[in-house]
Amino acid sequence: MLDLLFTPSTLLTDERLQEMYREGTVIEQDERGPKVIQLPSGDFLKIFRARRLFSGARIYSHARRFYRNAQRLNALQIPTVTVKSLHYLSQSGGTAIIYEPLAGQTLRQLIETDLSRLTQLAHELGTFLATLHDKGIHFHSLHSGNILLTPKDEFGLIDISDMTIYPWSLMCNTRIRSFVRFGKYREEMAVLNTAFWQKVMLGYQHTSAHAEYCAPRIVAAIDYLHERSA
Repeated sequence: MLDLLFTPSTLLTDERLQEMYREGTVIEQDERGPKVIQLPSGDFLKIFRARRLFSGARIYSHARRFYRNAQRLNALQIPTVTVKSLHYLSQSGGTAIIYEPLAGQTLRQLIETDLSRLTQLAHELGTFLATLHDKGIHFHSLHSGNILLTPKDEFGLIDISDMTIYPWSLMCNTRIRSFVRFGKYREEMAVLNTAFWQKVMLGYQHTSAHAEYCAPRIVAAIDYLHERSA
């Protein structure tokens, strides 16, 4: 664990950063500038800027947290991005990473363009969610845009900076919060019918060692898992 905490970062100069802006394609930006840039190599540059002068991100940066989570997910055999380098910026508090993306389509993309394929893999999605929970992974940004289906029909995670990984399986209440977060975008949940969610929960219960006492509480607490009229 100490090697994840103290992995050295290197300076990404203003000149080199501007060169990356010019050569790459901006994928995401906000009022403070580009946040995600796809580089000509196919890798991505992700920039984190501290919003406050006094912030925990200045002590333990979001870039380092992203790097740590990628390493730990890899050790737990959860498909995710591959971080290639860790950087700090000349601007105060700014940090960045360069990473190789995980190939595939997000659940959101599948809902929009290939719903039948996603429906066929509902049981496997439940298995994946149970695996995350049983391995102690509480992904605070779990939603359809951050779960990806790879070309090997394996589910993986992207945009992984906001995550807690415990050395024990998640408690039932934490699992419920995870499902609540997963259902944040209700218009997407409405597209997925009752039969889909039944298969998801069947996969979850077949996989999770805690299914006997957690699964009924999850189903009772999460309204999008319930029977609903057409």
